Amino acid sequence: MPAPRIGLRWIAALEAFKGALATMTGMWLLSLFQYTPRTLAKQLVERLHLNPGSHYPDLFVANIGSLSDRSITLLGIAALVYAGLRFIEAMGLWQNRAWAKWFAAVTGAVYIPFELFELLQGYNGFVIGALLINVAVVWYLVRALKQDRT
Repeated sequence: MPAPRIGLRWIAALEAFKGALATMTGMWLLSLFQYTPRTLAKQLVERLHLNPGSHYPDLFVANIGSLSDRSITLLGIAALVYAGLRFIEAMGLWQNRAWAKWFAAVTGAVYIPFELFELLQGYNGFVIGALLINVAVVWYLVRALKQDRT
């Protein structure tokens, strides 16, 4: 298998992984009908052994508690739609399709300004890692698209 296809397959696997995470998130959100959002948030904070009185867990409980059942359902549906797009993109990249390379490059580039903004808010290993991976993926896809043109 030529080197460019191996890179596309790695990116396709990454997109499929993001799709799987989004699917699990969407299914989880849609399964929350029997809970009130505030109760669910409190249970989650307790299960993760976080201090409910500290700033971030308290902020999480307050924000989740303000969501309606309809909002949670819409978030679940949006997560499943996002997952579907990620899976379609992954299949297109796996098959070396130009439209998938374009789609992946554009959607990857959209996140870069947000990741840079997060980085300006404070250094975080997760944000730095996400930014570096995202820039590398976009650079690779743009390079692959240029090679396709020649």
